[in-house]
Amino acid sequence: MPKRDRSWSEQEWQLAGESSSASASTASVPLTDAHDVASAQAALVSKTLADGFPLLTFPRELEDRFLTEGEANRFHMMVVAGLAAVLLFGAMIVGDYLLSPGVVPFAAVLREGIFPPAVIIGLLVLRHLRMPSVNEWMIALAGVLAAVLEVAIVLKGQSDWAVARVVQLNIIMVFTCVIARFWPAVLMAAAVAGLHGYVVAIMPDVTGMMSFNTSLLLGTSIAFVLYGNYKQEHDGRMSFLLDAREQALHASLTEAHERLTRLATTDALTQVANRRYVETYLSECWQRARQEGHCVSLILLDVDYFKPFNDRYGHQAGDRCLAAVAEALKSGIRRPGDLVARWGGEEFVVVLLDADAEATKAASERLRLAVSALRMSHEGSMCGHHVTVSGGWASAIPGAQDEWPQLVQLADDALYEAKRAGRDRMHAAHGVTAHLAAVGEVWRC
Repeated sequence: MPKRDRSWSEQEWQLAGESSSASASTASVPLTDAHDVASAQAALVSKTLADGFPLLTFPRELEDRFLTEGEANRFHMMVVAGLAAVLLFGAMIVGDYLLSPGVVPFAAVLREGIFPPAVIIGLLVLRHLRMPSVNEWMIALAGVLAAVLEVAIVLKGQSDWAVARVVQLNIIMVFTCVIARFWPAVLMAAAVAGLHGYVVAIMPDVTGMMSFNTSLLLGTSIAFVLYGNYKQEHDGRMSFLLDAREQALHASLTEAHERLTRLATTDALTQVANRRYVETYLSECWQRARQEGHCVSLILLDVDYFKPFNDRYGHQAGDRCLAAVAEALKSGIRRPGDLVARWGGEEFVVVLLDADAEATKAASERLRLAVSALRMSHEGSMCGHHVTVSGGWASAIPGAQDEWPQLVQLADDALYEAKRAGRDRMHAAHGVTAHLAAVGEVWRC
């Protein structure tokens, strides 16, 4: 819109058409932002579902959301599993005692003195970092640490049956892979397989079959546990996508509903509330004020000599004038509960909640001056050379039998008096009584 700090000439009104119309047309552009975001999310989820995710990875945005939404539950599971791992790894000392009694002191240091503190410190660090993607790999790292310590214990215990104790690597591998996500589990299983191969390659096998049998057992365990892990994570990711699609659909429907509601209750030209909305709003406020004994005030305003303005400057200029007046009126109200609306044609209405007569009088004059300060040229006006407004206001505390249309009628009568008195002024409704028993009477709050 042209600047407000100078008068608008007739020529300026005629030349400002395209730029002002563009400004009015973009007033509702922000409404599309939420719709675009919801649509983009829905499209991304649908594309991921259609393409599939055989490698158990999502596009970056979805992957971050997947990990973040499950972070709290995953970390809680890590704490429980970490404590269980400490107990399980410590309990394996019983096998050390039965198969290699001489290694028990060394095993006790590793099982009770190194692994538990490492797990606890790791959990504390992860809690501080709050990085879901790191959490998943730390699970595998903890499993690898347990496997390395177990191999060290096995190699330390030189006995004829020491090689049989590599089966404990199976326990570590299965426990870790059940907890970890698929790709960290694959890394951990590969590390355990390498450690297992190293142990059976250098340790004697008195039976000649122990190394083969333990290797077969480990390979079979890895195959089954990774297959189960893959299916479990795939199902979890599929459930996440279906939930995300449902959420995106719900968000899209909610946004569409809000958009339609806004369009149905907003005047397209001035971008303030329309008459349909203000009638509903005023009815609700009236009922609440009746119950709580509060005051409701209403100001009706009319642009002075608007028909001559349209005739002189054209209907497009008239539309721009109404939009500018609406902006001025919005700038003149100060409380969140107050409402500016277009009543119809060149008429506007302002609803003030819990505002007494003095506050309403001050507000009405402030609104009149705000419009006058626009200094929009109006050579066809009979009360000046720029656009002005006239108004009437009324304030009331609703009685049991009173209805809000009575308040509107009182303000409308006061507006008529302001016009008869010469326009560019605000008039109050007449009469002081305890209720709105008859049109023309008002209880001044």
